Amino acid sequence: MTREWQVLAQPDEKKRQQLQEKLGLTPVTAGFLVQKGIDTVEKAKAFLHPAFSQLHDPAEFYQMDQAVSRIQEAVFSGETILVYGDYDVDGLTATTIMTEALVSLGADVVPYIPNRFTDGYGPNQATYERLIDKTGASLIITVDNGVSGKEPIAWAKEQGVDVVVTDHHALPEELPDAVAVIHPRHPEGQYPFGDLSGAGVAFKVAQAVLQDGMPAESLADLPTEFFDLVAMGAIADVVSLTDENRAFVIWGLKEIETNPRPGLKALLKSAKQANGAAVLSETVGFKIAPRLNAVGRLGDGFLGMKLLQTKDESEAKALAKQIEELNDQRRELADRVFDEAKSQAEQPEMANQPVLLIAGEDWHQGVLGIAAARLTELFAKPVVVMTKVDGVYKGSGRSYGDFDLHAFLAAFADDYASFGGHTGALGIAIAEDKLTEVRQKIKQAGADLRFEEAPLPINLVMEPSLLTKNFYDDLVLLEPFGQGNSQPVIGLKNVPLTGVQALGSEKKHLKLAFNGGRGPVEALAFNRPKLVAQATDVKRATMAGTVGLNHFAGRTRLQLMLEDVTFEEQKAESEPAVVPKRAAVNNRAKTTFNATKADFTRIYKYLYGHQEENLVEGLDQVLIDVTMQEKEFKLMIQVFLDLGFVKMETGRILCVKQEGKRSLSESLTYQRYFAG
Repeated sequence: MTREWQVLAQPDEKKRQQLQEKLGLTPVTAGFLVQKGIDTVEKAKAFLHPAFSQLHDPAEFYQMDQAVSRIQEAVFSGETILVYGDYDVDGLTATTIMTEALVSLGADVVPYIPNRFTDGYGPNQATYERLIDKTGASLIITVDNGVSGKEPIAWAKEQGVDVVVTDHHALPEELPDAVAVIHPRHPEGQYPFGDLSGAGVAFKVAQAVLQDGMPAESLADLPTEFFDLVAMGAIADVVSLTDENRAFVIWGLKEIETNPRPGLKALLKSAKQANGAAVLSETVGFKIAPRLNAVGRLGDGFLGMKLLQTKDESEAKALAKQIEELNDQRRELADRVFDEAKSQAEQPEMANQPVLLIAGEDWHQGVLGIAAARLTELFAKPVVVMTKVDGVYKGSGRSYGDFDLHAFLAAFADDYASFGGHTGALGIAIAEDKLTEVRQKIKQAGADLRFEEAPLPINLVMEPSLLTKNFYDDLVLLEPFGQGNSQPVIGLKNVPLTGVQALGSEKKHLKLAFNGGRGPVEALAFNRPKLVAQATDVKRATMAGTVGLNHFAGRTRLQLMLEDVTFEEQKAESEPAVVPKRAAVNNRAKTTFNATKADFTRIYKYLYGHQEENLVEGLDQVLIDVTMQEKEFKLMIQVFLDLGFVKMETGRILCVKQEGKRSLSESLTYQRYFAG
């Protein structure tokens, strides 16, 4: 798990101080904002406190007027409207938004969540035919799908059924002939933000229909009851949490935290969400989304939409229990497929394959993508995991880094039974008798490919003593974290460990314990059996990760989710020499620090800029600001005091105007601790 670190440039002092003073921020929050490029008061205000003015008008979508007109016509003339969604979280939330909005207008609505195994993804002519025959629908609204459904949509039009497409996925060369194609990146459109989720696009259409196409003037004009669903869709589908997505997610998470739908309340309880715990992006990413996705992976995704829509708490509890059981099953299936696929990937003949094509039997199709993603991370190369179905290997692939796996494998498309996807993820089917040939072609074509793990960006290298609840609280102000707003990664060097423990029934997970500034901190690494084996009897570690909170059994502790860890070699301990007391004192006096003259200049400039602050009371923050150990910082202050450069006054450190130059070496403290 050892990775090269890339310590990022530290924030500009003047810009950070301006944000602190103008917005009342701590140095930690202001520093990370500046480091992210949010370096003006205006930018920081918009980032920390999104306003209605940051949202875009739905009318800016190409063909939105046609979509609104046709949907309203269907609503008010009593036509049956089929809302055709998708089985993942973005699809479930998008379907719920569109359905609930139309029902509120009195529309006759039939929502449909496709089955992953029988319907596949997106428009399906056979399914359209069956649903139209069953419901008599004369208008289909696709949500979170549709732009690639040219043939099924053309067929529907021939039957006299109109289609309005609302989607956000990659655009094909030719769009379907629909009444309207509502897409934030429509080639003929000029919508200001192209990275909405499927739920975000559905929200925009719902807003336009509910407002009769009129522009909103404040948040009160919006269907704010859908903010929670938009937030979930954005986080689960890993779209950029910038621009208006950031506003939607901030507002939506707060809604889930303070006024959750009965289904979400029950789901969070079954996921062991602690009472009173904040609902963050990771709450959706690690607790809500996996459970809702499990429904579509293993069975009928309609169960997930039913949970989101129910108003009955008893029904919500029953549905949440069903979903929890499916999630447990999904976890077991994914672990089994991962373990068996990993055994294949470790075989000698796989070592020189640039892209791993893993083929198994009797593996559940719904968890192949999960296994591929985990193997990609483990082997640091693209992975495709497939299972045999009726003589054909069908599966999912995941790329590594920014490598375009879809483009690479597309070169052999004639050898596949089916193929589709995008840069980082894809679906594929290969006939059994073609598999060996495809592997050989991939090996030859990728002979020169080298996948090197990118350096790990480190926002701040700090002392464990600075890792406190206050530090975490300062970080939380930067939430929600996700695509486009990465969570700061901190580095800790040569940390004394107070505990090492293997977790899980199979001891695959590792927990390290060490002392932070206000008590114990836990550091966690999941699915790392080799790391667990290396951790036997270790006493120190250098580590990097993101800071979070662990709520368990009524206790809250800081935790570090590890992205890198190296165990320091233990030096053999020798028997201490017996020395006279005076000699021991002299020996300690020779301890030196590595601060350079440039470091002294930097610290003096910091003191000069913070003369009005009580640096003694705020020492924890000061040490984070200057990224320095407490003892070294205090000794540097003593050097300044020795030389008369500063004076102390009720907790403040005031800089004294100098008439002439003095050398640091004139200080006895400098000679003793810094001149070694």
